[in-house]
Amino acid sequence: MRNKFDQELQKLHDDLVQMCTFIRTTIEKTMSAFRTNNYELAREVYENDDIADELELKVERRSLRILLSQQPVARDLRTISTALKMITDMERICDQAKNIVRIVLRFEGQELIRKPENILLMSEKCVNMVTKSVEAFVNHDLDLARAVMVLDDEVDTLYHNVHDNVVTLVTQNPDNVMQAVDFVMIAKYLERISDHAVNITEWVEFNITGEYKNKALI
Repeated sequence: MRNKFDQELQKLHDDLVQMCTFIRTTIEKTMSAFRTNNYELAREVYENDDIADELELKVERRSLRILLSQQPVARDLRTISTALKMITDMERICDQAKNIVRIVLRFEGQELIRKPENILLMSEKCVNMVTKSVEAFVNHDLDLARAVMVLDDEVDTLYHNVHDNVVTLVTQNPDNVMQAVDFVMIAKYLERISDHAVNITEWVEFNITGEYKNKALI
């Protein structure tokens, strides 16, 4: 019976890794489209949004099937509960990526007011955070989960840099205001992705320790 449960749990881990891979690819393609003015790529990302919903549903079904058929004990129940909490944040990350790609598509036919170095760096850190947060869950790695939380501060700093730079650009040339606002919104959506990655790691910490935000839940 335990062997069957472990097999199902491994499949659950594989599903989460698949969803994480889709998220990583979505963010990377979105920012590549932004950096290279590849609007066909941006449209491809936009049209693939339903895949995230399908992957979320796949994890939900497997989790519920394990709960109903395997009768997990408390420790295993925490693992499955954590997976269900994680996919909520993962799906919301995909929503933020879709919001970004909508903005990127508005840039078609425009010349960007400046190279978005800080925004691209934010996206790299966000991809790293999402990937490592899922790895922390699969590998039961508390240190990795806490390392992800530290990266959130770096993303916040970059967001403030983007905001300050945009204010300067608009002050120098008010004609830049519409595109400048879009730059800030992209940075804001990336900052939210970072926050969702932190949420995931907080649930990973709960899975390992039984505590959520330093409070015992089980």
